[in-house]
Amino acid sequence: MGVFVKKSTEELEKMTPTELDTYKSELDAHNKAELKEELNAEQKANLENAKSELKDFLATEIGKQLLEQTTTGSSVESYEVQLKKALEDNHKKIKQIAKDGSGVVEITLKAVGNITTATGVNTSPPNVTGTQQAPLQNVNYRNLDVTGLTTNVSTSLSAYPYTEAKPKDGDYAFLLEGAVKPQIDFTWETNYAKPVKAAAWVRLTDESVQDIAGLESVARDLLFKKHNIKKAKGILYGDGVSPNPKGATTYGRVFSAGALALAVVKPNFMDVINACITDIATTHNFEDEMPYMANLVMVNPNDFFIQLVSAKDDNGLPLYPQASLFNQVVIGGVTIIPEETIPAGKIFVADMSKYNTTNYLPYTVKVGYVNDDFIKNQFVILGESRFHAFVKKLDEQAFIYDDISTIKTAITKA
Repeated sequence: MGVFVKKSTEELEKMTPTELDTYKSELDAHNKAELKEELNAEQKANLENAKSELKDFLATEIGKQLLEQTTTGSSVESYEVQLKKALEDNHKKIKQIAKDGSGVVEITLKAVGNITTATGVNTSPPNVTGTQQAPLQNVNYRNLDVTGLTTNVSTSLSAYPYTEAKPKDGDYAFLLEGAVKPQIDFTWETNYAKPVKAAAWVRLTDESVQDIAGLESVARDLLFKKHNIKKAKGILYGDGVSPNPKGATTYGRVFSAGALALAVVKPNFMDVINACITDIATTHNFEDEMPYMANLVMVNPNDFFIQLVSAKDDNGLPLYPQASLFNQVVIGGVTIIPEETIPAGKIFVADMSKYNTTNYLPYTVKVGYVNDDFIKNQFVILGESRFHAFVKKLDEQAFIYDDISTIKTAITKA
């Protein structure tokens, strides 16, 4: 495109209408181009002035302090860029303030920091959040299973009767022809066992079982396991004072050495156990009575370790290799169980088949409301059972509960 040349008045008068229209278009384009060049030149001048003013400003004490106060944790360059843009944007206002001699220009510098683990804010989550991420687990209760060793029968009778027979007088005799035959007799006694009750309950809110997955299941599991433990402990240790059952250890008698007194050279732990088994088998209520056969031995876990697991022979080899820590072991047909509720130093030996239990009312779970629970959105889960637990009078001989050291001393040969 050639250089545009403005026309004189005379030249314009000589132009045709078409030539005049073309000229006007070229003139408008020329004027716009000139205006754009002037504006660009002014912007360049303003930018240069702003850069110069920024450079001069940053060289002053105030500028240095501003940079020093605002660059902690960020680069100086980022603040310089912000200052340059702010001065450029406010150039005209700054010039006017300089002309007027007063005025204020506000410049806000944004601090840019590093992103770290502390950058975010974590508010305290509600308790239910934890159970949503890590679901509730059942309580890890241990299993104290002695009920399975007892003689268990079903009954619908509250007062459970049992009758024992025992010989009284007379005996058989070998007779000559025509001799008078001897008379024998016996007696019996009927007793009645009363049921005992084991029960407990837990109260839950509707919201708790709705929001916490598995909560009601865990509560039911806890009630059942606690019931079984309580029942087992009652069968073992109950003092027999109402409403408690009478436990096997309470029925238990002390060891009677009899013919075993001072008869064993250097007795070990198995000698102690076998002495108790022998005492149980040979102690009778009447002549020719069927012997009791002990099937359970319980000791404290510490005694189990000391007397069985760690026991060595003269060559340093395990005396009872089949015994392992915290596990029951069967030696000579007798089950030996470590049980921490047995006091250290004590031993319980018994024919547990002579301990009788019933399921008068088997374990039952009930769900209901107490007082105004319904209008409070809460409910109760109750677990309970009723059972008989007793040993017949003649069978009390089948239980021994005594000190290990006392038994060992009684059978040790001097």
